[in-house]
Amino acid sequence: MAAVNGCFRPHFPAAPELTVEGFREEMRRLDVWPSNSLVAVEGDRPIAVLIGTKRPREVLVQRLGVASSHQRRGHGSHLLTSLSQKLAVLGPERLIAEVPEGMPGVAPFLAAVGYRLEAEYTDFLGPEPEAAGAVESPAVSLAELEASEALPETPGTPWERQLPTLRQSRGLAGLALPGEAGARAWALYTRTADAVEVWASGGPPGRPPNAWLPALLAALGRHQRRVRLARLLADEYPGDLLRQLGLRAETRYHRWAAHATPL
Repeated sequence: MAAVNGCFRPHFPAAPELTVEGFREEMRRLDVWPSNSLVAVEGDRPIAVLIGTKRPREVLVQRLGVASSHQRRGHGSHLLTSLSQKLAVLGPERLIAEVPEGMPGVAPFLAAVGYRLEAEYTDFLGPEPEAAGAVESPAVSLAELEASEALPETPGTPWERQLPTLRQSRGLAGLALPGEAGARAWALYTRTADAVEVWASGGPPGRPPNAWLPALLAALGRHQRRVRLARLLADEYPGDLLRQLGLRAETRYHRWAAHATPL
C-alpha cells in the first residue's frame, strides 16, 4: 500500500498513509469488502489500488490511488470499470464516492467514468470552548436511541454517519439533555485531540433546532474541545443558526454516484 500514491481520500484529506492496521480498522468500521478491493500490478509491483466496501444498498469506493509513475495511463478508470462490471452481475448495482472538495482532477475523472454529482456535505467547526466546562449531562447509548426510534436514517446520509458505521465505531459516546415528557436533545460523538466530532444529533420531536441546539453544543463543550458537526447534509440545520452559534463551514465533500454497467 505504501507504494501507491495520489489517493483521493473520501474521508479526511489529511488522513495518514494507509497502513495494515488502518486497513483493518477500515474493514471493520466501514465494511470494506475484500472482493470489492482491486490491485493492478506490473510484474510483482502494485501500481494502482481500489478499496471498496459493501452494504445491501450500495458500494462505497473508499480509496483509489495510482502510483505517481503510472498516472494518466488509464489504471484508475480500469479499476473502477472492473468493479462496476463485477457489481452489475453480483450487486449491489449502486456505487458512490464521497470526496473532499478541491482535490485536483477528481471531479472530471469521476464524470468521465460515468459518475454524477449527487449531494454535498459540510463539516462545521465551532469556536474555542469557554474556560468553564458545561454541566455534566446524562449519557445515552446508540442502542437506546435506536430503541426509541430517534435515529431515522435520511436517504443520502454520508457513509461515515450511517447506522452500520456508528454501530462499529470505537469510542462512540452519547449525551442527552432532559426534556419535557421524556423528549430530549441528544448527540453521538467521538473525541479527538482537538475536537468533539458529532456524527449524529437531534432534538425533541416538533421542536425547532434553535430551541435545543445551543444547549446541546454547550453540553458537548464540557470536554474543553471545539465541536465539529461532521458531514452535515444541506439544510440539516439552518445556516443562520449555525453562524449565530459561531460554527463555520470547514471541509466540504461531494458525493458522486454511478450505476453498475455490465461488460
